[in-house]
Order: sequence, then C-alpha cells, then structure tokens
Amino acid sequence: MKVIIRINYTHLRNDAHVELHETADAMMVRYNPATLGIDVLYGEYKPLLNAELSLLNVLRKSSYTGEIKEADHRRDMLFRGFADAVKSGLNHFDPAKREAAHRIDIVLDNYGNIAAKALDQETAAIDDLLRELRSGDYPALVDSLALTDWLVQLDAENQTFKTLMLARYGETSQRPTTRMKAARKNTDAAFRNIIDRLEALATVNGITLYEPFIRELNALLERYRNIMAAGAGRRKKESKDES
Repeated sequence: MKVIIRINYTHLRNDAHVELHETADAMMVRYNPATLGIDVLYGEYKPLLNAELSLLNVLRKSSYTGEIKEADHRRDMLFRGFADAVKSGLNHFDPAKREAAHRIDIVLDNYGNIAAKALDQETAAIDDLLRELRSGDYPALVDSLALTDWLVQLDAENQTFKTLMLARYGETSQRPTTRMKAARKNTDAAFRNIIDRLEALATVNGITLYEPFIRELNALLERYRNIMAAGAGRRKKESKDES
C-alpha cells in the first residue's frame, strides 16, 4: 500500500537535501520511532544523516568560498555597470554614439542577464561576450562610448573568479574519499527503508496509528517536490533563453 509520496532526492541541492532530512528526522523524533515501529531503522538512518551533515559543513567552510562569493559579486557589479552605461548611451545627444550604444545593446540582449546565471554559466557567458565585443568593429564602438576600461576590468575579475574556482576544485579533490554524492545516497536509502517499513506496518496494523505522521511527512515531501519542479522550470527557461 503506497501512502507516502516518493520524490527523486537526487535533484535537490545539497543544502535542501539536508534540510529535508533534518525536518523528517525531527518529525520522527517527535512521533517517537519506537511508537512508529521504526526504531531499528531509525538507528541506522540517524548516523548516516549526521555523516552527510558533517560533509556539508566541510563544503560550506571551504577556504575559498568567501573569496569566490566576493569575486562573483565584483564581476556582477561590473557587468551591470557596463550594461547601464550602454543603456545610458541610447539617449546620447550624439547620433553616432546613440547608434554605437544601440548596436552594443543588441549584443547584450542576446546574452540576457548574465549576472543572474549560475556561476559556471556566467563565467562562460562573460568570456563569450568579451570575445564578441573584441571582434569586428565592436572595439571601436565600445571605445567611442569610453567603455573599454569596463571590459578590461570585467575580464580581469572573470579571470580572478576562474582562478579561485580552480583552486577550490583542487582543494575539493584533496578531501576524504567519502563524497557528498555517496553520503546522500546512503541517507536516501536508509530513509526509503523507513518509508517502506511504515507502509508495511500501516497495511498490517491499519493506518490509524501512522496517519498523523504520514500526513505531515507527505506535506513535507510535497513541498520539496514543488521546489524541485520550480527549479526544473527555471533551468528549462534558462536553457531555452540561451538557445
């Protein structure tokens, strides 16, 4: 008897994955694993969840995380400043400069809001944008608006960001072999065992004892299923926009 919602936990980001399980864990404690008849399985699940949480804390405390966040903020501000300056040029009193701004603005429109993209996507988009604006007659158009230095600085910050990301990847490769992916897989498997046991017990003993817990658990799982659906929708839209 399937009464508990199934979702694909692998589609959740690390933070959301841990948050879901921590909330489910708190529910089980509140309803008492022994009362629910899952005390043995809960005893297997809890250490696995703790191991995943410990690994997530390691990832959060990466020595490069703060630097990467700051570098990303700097390049975001540079891109927005450049885009704003181009928009301002559309109202320039000089027709030639208005035309230059118009042509550059068309290029920017093709890339969309680069600063809102995922980190790696933003890095690639900035590289592509710079490559395009440094080809053909675009350099002369950019220079006519006195915006060349903006692109030089944007390029420098993007290179700094790439260097920091490579350093963090190197740092990550030196961590213990128990990876987050494996830890998540173990937690999910133990959680599914609990779900299967609850459904089996509800079939044998009747739903009455387990219904309040199952109803609350289903509400939690439904919320995270909606989160994943929303994320999938955004990724699909971004992919369509880039195409």
